[in-house]
Amino acid sequence: MDDRKKRIDDLDKGKLEALSSLDTLLENFGENLYYRTKDMQAEFDDIKQYHLYLNDISASSSAIIKVEEKNRRFKELEDTIEHKEHEEKERSKEMAGIYRRLGRALLANGAYNDFTSLFREQADAMALRLESLENRIKELENKEGGNVFSWIGKSAQGLVLKSFLSKAQENQEQLYLDIGERYSSQCQNDPAAALSLPPAKQNLLPSASDSYGSENVDAIITEIDWLSRLSRSAMDELSVLKDEKRVISAGFGIDGNPQKQIQTLTNHIGQVKNDLRCLYRNFGAQASGIMDAQILPERKYFIDTIVTAEDGEIIGRAVRLNQSIIDYEKAINKLKASLAIDDENSKIERYRRSIDDKKNRIVEFEKAIEDLEENVHESEKNIQELQKLL
Repeated sequence: MDDRKKRIDDLDKGKLEALSSLDTLLENFGENLYYRTKDMQAEFDDIKQYHLYLNDISASSSAIIKVEEKNRRFKELEDTIEHKEHEEKERSKEMAGIYRRLGRALLANGAYNDFTSLFREQADAMALRLESLENRIKELENKEGGNVFSWIGKSAQGLVLKSFLSKAQENQEQLYLDIGERYSSQCQNDPAAALSLPPAKQNLLPSASDSYGSENVDAIITEIDWLSRLSRSAMDELSVLKDEKRVISAGFGIDGNPQKQIQTLTNHIGQVKNDLRCLYRNFGAQASGIMDAQILPERKYFIDTIVTAEDGEIIGRAVRLNQSIIDYEKAINKLKASLAIDDENSKIERYRRSIDDKKNRIVEFEKAIEDLEENVHESEKNIQELQKLL
């Protein structure tokens, strides 16, 4: 490798290091100078832009904090809503169980025959169906003897009967649920009529230890009312929480992605900071005297009013770094020019060799032409001699 190329690489590295040091120095210096103008009435576009950039960064940072707070609240709402919906689901299961208890209690208590008469035939039919299936299963289980085929048949029949029994039990539980829900709804629509029994039937109400063994209907209704109030309160709270969640979600933008919104704001802040650094470097360069030829007298006068004696060391370092960069560029350009000259000389040498080669070929072609012309003359002479013989 040509030593000059290695030297250029070394000079480029030195230049880049000097540029980096100068940029850092000018950025810090320029930022310090702009800060000194915060209470000054200076009508310069760059100072106005400086304040616009700072306000932009502050507003964007505040927007990020707000989005993060909304996002935290959104997640809290999601967790709370999920928890309360789970609670409500469990409460619904509990309520269904209480409705079934109520349905059984109403059917078991003759005082409520006026209400349960609509369901009595269906309930009795289900009870008979269950009793029949249970008896058939017992008979099948107690049946002994038979070969392996009868045992397989017995097992298959037992599975079918148990499946029927399970379905019948589900139907019975559903009937209890329907009866309990309808009576509870009647109580809510007309509590006085539903919860008060006719005087003639008051003595028919069973106690907790009567022969029916059924629960007290009023006690179950009270339990249902209490659980219903809890459910209504929970649903009202859920509605408020979901409304808040919808409002927050709408504020996240079209795609509803807070992280994307935060990233967009972060990228914007990064771009503004890059623009600020350019502003700082430019102001620092102006104050260091590096750009004296490019600034107007009024700008120079303004800079002189904010630069202090303590800035002298910074300015000196900036001037020296800038000069070193200029020196690096001169040395690099000289070496590049030297390499370019050598390259052009190499081209000239190649061109001259090519010219000489082509000239040599021309000489060869001219000699070949002379030989061919001589052959032509010889052939013409032969023709003349031959014609004499004709």
